[in-house]
Amino acid sequence: MPPQPTAGPVIPSERILFIDVVRGMALFGILAANMRAFFAPLDAYDNIGVLYHSHADLLAQAFIDTFIQGKFISIFSFLFGLGFAIQMTRAEVRGVRFLGFYPRRLLALALFGLIHGIFIWAGDILLTYAFSGAILLLFRNRKQNTLLWWAGGLFSLPIVLGTFFFGLYHTRFRPHWMNPQPTDVKKLYAVIHIYASGTVRQILAQNWVEWKQQLPYTLFAIYAVGLFLLGMWVWRAGIVQRLDEYKPILKRVCAWCIPVGLVLNLYVAIVGAVLPPNTVSFFAFLAGILHFLASHILSAGYLSGLALLFMQENWRRILLPFAAVGRLALTDYLLQSVLCTLFFYHYTTGLYGRIGPALGLVPTVVLYGAQVVFSNWWLKRYRFGPVEWLWRGMTYGKFPAMRAGALETAPRPADSVASA
Repeated sequence: MPPQPTAGPVIPSERILFIDVVRGMALFGILAANMRAFFAPLDAYDNIGVLYHSHADLLAQAFIDTFIQGKFISIFSFLFGLGFAIQMTRAEVRGVRFLGFYPRRLLALALFGLIHGIFIWAGDILLTYAFSGAILLLFRNRKQNTLLWWAGGLFSLPIVLGTFFFGLYHTRFRPHWMNPQPTDVKKLYAVIHIYASGTVRQILAQNWVEWKQQLPYTLFAIYAVGLFLLGMWVWRAGIVQRLDEYKPILKRVCAWCIPVGLVLNLYVAIVGAVLPPNTVSFFAFLAGILHFLASHILSAGYLSGLALLFMQENWRRILLPFAAVGRLALTDYLLQSVLCTLFFYHYTTGLYGRIGPALGLVPTVVLYGAQVVFSNWWLKRYRFGPVEWLWRGMTYGKFPAMRAGALETAPRPADSVASA
């Protein structure tokens, strides 16, 4: 009797190196964007200038907002959709029922997100991704054109809703909650005092409060599905599998998206830095509706440019070390939260609220550099990151061997491809 097909984690020979490199490099952008929420309250995330006024801090934040903020979470969301399509492809090749294991994968991710958000850092994105992945299941058998139409519709949501509310604000039917409210600086400093000087119990209690306040942002999952759908479309179109064939298109995307994206993002960053907080004006409205679109355009430029570099042998050797970070992306993402909260909170230095965006670039570069070294060291000895190993075991109901060089117990077809 022939053996029954079973789902299982991807092995190194099945991985697509370019995807690992992109994911690994994107993790630097995630850390750089999140850093201001590690050393300052989440309530000040979009208004960090209310706490830090020096020219160095303002320039550093403008740099982050222009080149980093929103770009790498776009890339991560895109890669999530790409990975979704890859796992479906692998399941079909092996004759495995996709819905037999993928819901468990999402539940495990949601559990990681709950633990991360409640006990470590309230700015978690994993729970949102778990919700987005559940929505994405509705599109697994849709046609390519359908994916693009839905993605376009979801991308238009901020523009449509932003225009509606901007128009409503200027009518006599404006609800009271739309009236601008001054920033509660006293509340911000109370939060700073807790994280910088409070006990472990006080810190965990405040984290619980902030996590509950962040829960409505889980609705970002609906919008993120648009990026997931683009990732699915790109994999199905065979672009990642045949980068060389698409080189002329990648050059055009890079040539257009990087300059256009930079101009749009520079406008958004300047408006955010110049206009007073909670200002209602046409310029602020335009920046608001362009924010996501500008980020996605520049992200497309980054991705296409990185693909062009990756196809050059000299550049590929330079980029290879980042693939290890990509393979340990979940471990490294969680490790960033653990180490940064340990470092800034009263657990150790109590520097929370005492450094700004300019100095925040230092731990960003140092920590990411250490993660590149750590990830490469780890993968010389082990096949998976510790959290990736746990995630795979929870997904497939069987924990794979961890030691490097361990043999797989089940054969994989030659045309299998990497999961993301």
